[in-house]
Amino acid sequence: MGAGAPIISTTTITTTDNIGSTATAAVQEVAAAAAAAAVEDETLIRTCKCVDCEEDAVCGGLWRANRYPGMVSSVEEAIHKKLHIVVSHCNTPLNWMSGYLNGFTNVASIHVISKCGHEVEGAPMGATTVVLPNVGRCDHTYAYFITTILPTLATSKDDNSIVIFLKDTTTEEFEHQDPGTEPKSLVHIASSSNGFACGVTFDSMWAGSWSPYHDKDTLFTFDIKSYREGSTADEVPFRVGNKTLGDFYNSLNVTRSAGSVVQVCYGGIFAASTANIFKQDMRVWKTIEKALERGDNIQEGHYMERSWGILLATPLKASQIEAMKKHSTKVRYDPFSIHGALLREGKEADDEDKEYGDDEDVDQQQQIKEEGELSGDNWEVFHFYVLAGVGVISAVSVIAFTLSIGTTGRQRGLQLARRH
Repeated sequence: MGAGAPIISTTTITTTDNIGSTATAAVQEVAAAAAAAAVEDETLIRTCKCVDCEEDAVCGGLWRANRYPGMVSSVEEAIHKKLHIVVSHCNTPLNWMSGYLNGFTNVASIHVISKCGHEVEGAPMGATTVVLPNVGRCDHTYAYFITTILPTLATSKDDNSIVIFLKDTTTEEFEHQDPGTEPKSLVHIASSSNGFACGVTFDSMWAGSWSPYHDKDTLFTFDIKSYREGSTADEVPFRVGNKTLGDFYNSLNVTRSAGSVVQVCYGGIFAASTANIFKQDMRVWKTIEKALERGDNIQEGHYMERSWGILLATPLKASQIEAMKKHSTKVRYDPFSIHGALLREGKEADDEDKEYGDDEDVDQQQQIKEEGELSGDNWEVFHFYVLAGVGVISAVSVIAFTLSIGTTGRQRGLQLARRH
């Protein structure tokens, strides 16, 4: 790792701490500065020529969420940005981190937050270790970092640092061969006016036919009823009540409105500017932290995974939303996985548009998900799926069809929703 600001090497065992008044004041200053910049940025966006092209410097990278105004001049320049690193640790050694961060010249802090009772092995020199109860998986880790640690690190209204949120299994994500997980790419995009970058992109898997942006109304109907992959002996029920993603998001009392098209990040690896983090009221982050304390393998974690992009990315302007809708031809309808994604026909991966459920859950494979056709200005989403009363013959047919489709792209895509 390149030489950066000094890091005090400590190991801390803690649960929760109050944010001091000085840190709170600093958060307010950073948020005020960010709000002023957003007003200035409003004048830059009038109309979009295109959303997946090179010639439109403002909107041309929207569809793939890989290019925005204000990015540092090159990916290589990203190594000089001030960084804070937080890692959600369970049981995987962290020897990979030194190589992962190699070349960065201003790593101001590294926090490893460990939950599963295993010793932290291979953490970079100078990393601070925090031990927490095993609840909420990586999403709770990140919320705790935002409420309790970050305000003590970003103490100036001029702070323009980037926070990289990682899991101890981050290197395993490289099996997706997704360049978005590469740290320079994350920092490069998060340094832009969008203030957010996701580590798992759709571009490498679906060649531009899928967008990380989702139709919010469809997305908010996402309702996951069970999840067995990586489950624990936790006696807490997976779900409480009949809540959708929309119900969860609305319970956070978010005051910063999101448009009808929102960015979604799967996989739990992303980066965000401190300015965008502090644009959300701290009470929102504390509400999230509290909600995720209910247990380990819980519904709220899947909902939060899909909410990070909405909360941290700069909301699209009306003209950008209109342009994204015009570029789209379908909305993905898949109530067990990537639900609500904007799609465009005529690309290489059209044969993957009609997918079946998570390989980990056989009962979910028996549900057929179809996308909704977009029709001009109406932009209506038509949904169809097999109802619970279908017969045994239909169920067997669905499973047979699932086994017959190509597995390479499908398996890579569905791994995005795996939890840690």
